[in-house]
Amino acid sequence: MNHVLQSIVENGTIKLPSGEEVNIHSHVGAGSGRVISRAVEVAKPLVACEVGLAFGVSSLYILEAMQKNGFGHLIGMDPAQYDKKWRGGGLHNIDKAGFSNSYEFHEETSQRVLPRLEKAGTRIQFAFIDGWHTFDHTLIDFFYIDQMLDIGGVVVLDDVGYPGLCRLAHFILTNRSYEILDFDPIPQKLSLRSKLKGIAQQILHPLVKDNFSPNSDSRNVEHQVNKAQLIALIKRDYDQRSFDHFVPF
Repeated sequence: MNHVLQSIVENGTIKLPSGEEVNIHSHVGAGSGRVISRAVEVAKPLVACEVGLAFGVSSLYILEAMQKNGFGHLIGMDPAQYDKKWRGGGLHNIDKAGFSNSYEFHEETSQRVLPRLEKAGTRIQFAFIDGWHTFDHTLIDFFYIDQMLDIGGVVVLDDVGYPGLCRLAHFILTNRSYEILDFDPIPQKLSLRSKLKGIAQQILHPLVKDNFSPNSDSRNVEHQVNKAQLIALIKRDYDQRSFDHFVPF
């Protein structure tokens, strides 16, 4: 493991460009890091794309995995990298780790950067989505990433426990030609009440149906996604849907 990433994992702290040492937060854990590394190993990206930077922990996992592949260039974007929360920590970590030559940064929102990359004809084989967590923002991120992603490429969604990311994963798996490659499970610490509620939902939901109710296949997908805090999805085909295609999710 790269020395910077190893220090973060072992100590839970980073040094900012100012020299101040701070506790790391809002980052992927070791389990999610393993899923990211495996996804990069499978996708073997010449070009990868990441929405969000923060302290750069996920970026380090991606860049380290590409280094092991022997090739790869990562395009990142985050308009808040130099705000009072992150204070340039992500870019500083990437530089300290020796990955600057493999990294291209845009200090802009993904809604500005991704359409520009797509218009320029950029092709990617891996993407990591960890930006603004509302459904509309994450759907726009996925839409443009999918336009650039080759068949066999992988999209990783972080924080799938958030409603916006969870619904996005449901949509992709029910309406697009993607399959689950791997996921980092949510630690299970359910109370008896939560378990009983889950059982009741499984029994009662199929009894209340209309034209927008998910079918059994969609519900199976939902159960799988709901177990994940980070999920990797592999693209099996380009978009061949009819203009009015819709599967409830």
